Amino acid sequence: MDWLVDIFFNIPGDNPVATAWWFVSHGGWLFIVLPALYSAWLMWLTDRRHKYAHAVSYTLLAVDVPKTTEQGPVAVEQIFATLSSTYINWTLYQRYWLGRIQGSFSFEIVSLGGYIQFLIRAPVVYRDLIEASIYAQYPDAEITEVEDYVQRIAVDFDTADYDLWGTEFKLKNKDCYPIRMYGDFKNELNIENQFKDPMAALLEVMGRIKPDEDVWLQLLVTPTREHWEHQGRTEVKHLIEGQGRHRDSWFEKLFFKMPLNWMDSFSELIIPLWGDVEEKAKPVEPGTVQKLTPGQKKVVEAIEHKMSKIGFLVKFRMIYWARRETFLKGRGVAAIVGAIQQFTALDLNGLVPAKKMTTKAEYFLKQSRISRKQKRILRHYQNRSAHRGMGHGFILNIEELATLYHFPVTAVKAPLVKKAEVKKAEPPFALPIYQPGAVRATEAPTPSGRSASQAKGLPPVNLPFVE
Repeated sequence: MDWLVDIFFNIPGDNPVATAWWFVSHGGWLFIVLPALYSAWLMWLTDRRHKYAHAVSYTLLAVDVPKTTEQGPVAVEQIFATLSSTYINWTLYQRYWLGRIQGSFSFEIVSLGGYIQFLIRAPVVYRDLIEASIYAQYPDAEITEVEDYVQRIAVDFDTADYDLWGTEFKLKNKDCYPIRMYGDFKNELNIENQFKDPMAALLEVMGRIKPDEDVWLQLLVTPTREHWEHQGRTEVKHLIEGQGRHRDSWFEKLFFKMPLNWMDSFSELIIPLWGDVEEKAKPVEPGTVQKLTPGQKKVVEAIEHKMSKIGFLVKFRMIYWARRETFLKGRGVAAIVGAIQQFTALDLNGLVPAKKMTTKAEYFLKQSRISRKQKRILRHYQNRSAHRGMGHGFILNIEELATLYHFPVTAVKAPLVKKAEVKKAEPPFALPIYQPGAVRATEAPTPSGRSASQAKGLPPVNLPFVE
């Protein structure tokens, strides 16, 4: 300790400049140079990632399903499972030097003046994968490339004529706790236990939007291989062992747990020196799972069920905008957020607006702060930013995603939902195909080598042809 005292008393204290120079010259420069280098590297890496993200071409697809479809959320769950194959395991060099990032898919439900459309925005290289996965579950669906609707309003829109409310949803609880999923939407009073589509309430509200209003919902999903299951296993362990959600702080670990662990290790070394000590077998306690209440067992089963399926990193955004004379939060905000609340399970998890990303402010500089938040949430929505906003998002598995985004079943009667009007069928197996230069089998060729109908200038007939 003498060297520490010598250093302390050698610090010049009569001159602040001399004191600062003493700290810098005795190793304090590390606390300046290293953070500066780290900040510069982060700025450079962020720029590389932005350039890589902007170089990727995207397409926006409108999906229309037949009115008589009986496919439920299970079919969309399979679509999400297929998209998990797009995960790319970048190397450290590609990730932190070249700036490579994982591509995202945006599943959107929009009401443009009451006209509801289901949209999917995906990288162009994965368009065939998207279409194949949809046609595999919905053979009669219609998929059309459309223009991007987000340009209907500019980031610097005129606040005197328009108003905007937006938010980014977050989970109420930890990622390992699931939200209320489509399997829970069953009519318990019905003998057939008929499925009640939760999309009905949301589409009914979106269908009541006025012609000069818009409601946009964006579910941005990114394939991930993060070890999010570890959090679930840890939570299950704490619930079963009766530790609840308590986590030891660093103070408890440093001053209580660590000394006790050292004492235990020291006693194990000393006790054998005293001679043979009769070891008593510790009584085996029965499984603590049996001590859980029915509610705790339900929570444990729900967490384990979520961990059993593929997970995605998710961003969930909402925007409602309209002319000021039409803007009404009760219709475009409260009703939509209320419809999303049906996916909340009080003992598990739910979706709530994040205060940081909600266009709301109180007290001082209220209007300027609201305007800044409006531009930020609109910019994130238009860019489909997966790494901007409220953190890096949260984890939902494919069953939860299919609950939030799936095409309505036949029982949903929302009148303005765009659906396929006709049912497509495969062409007949023996459909004749015209081949230029071929001769009709029932006609003899003329001396010029053409058939009689060709010689007369008649159009070819779609009958079987032979060479």
